[in-house]
Amino acid sequence: MKNIITATALILFPFIALAGGHSGLGGHGTGVIVDTKVLEGKTGVIVQNITEDIWIWDNPPEGFDAATTASCTQTISFAAGQEAPIGGAVTCTVIDETGDIFINTGTFGGDGVLLTLVGGTGKWAAYTGAQWKGVTRHSLKGGGSVYDFTPAN
Repeated sequence: MKNIITATALILFPFIALAGGHSGLGGHGTGVIVDTKVLEGKTGVIVQNITEDIWIWDNPPEGFDAATTASCTQTISFAAGQEAPIGGAVTCTVIDETGDIFINTGTFGGDGVLLTLVGGTGKWAAYTGAQWKGVTRHSLKGGGSVYDFTPAN
């Protein structure tokens, strides 16, 4: 079970990337697991990770913060006895320094995570529907990672 949790952390943290395709808004971030739940079924396992992340934006537009914090929940499924995930999803929530909010959701794939901003207020409202591709740059011992995110649309 420990191997599954470690594999999850190392493989799936890129998901936490943010989407920003409309203006080329991309960047990098780091995530740290703060809570993990393992739900064991007869034919598989579900791992739920809660992470606290910092996203640093490359060349943010006027009025945007240079960095934001995010809380993310990952849900990843594994077939019994397998360490490679068979699927997963992530939801991240942000309240930035000026009080604007957004939520993004994503799905894990073999080449990273595709995230979509599903709802935002203030300056983020115009980014609803924007997508980002997240890819892990470096996995940290103990379940953290450093990742990059680039606009996907």
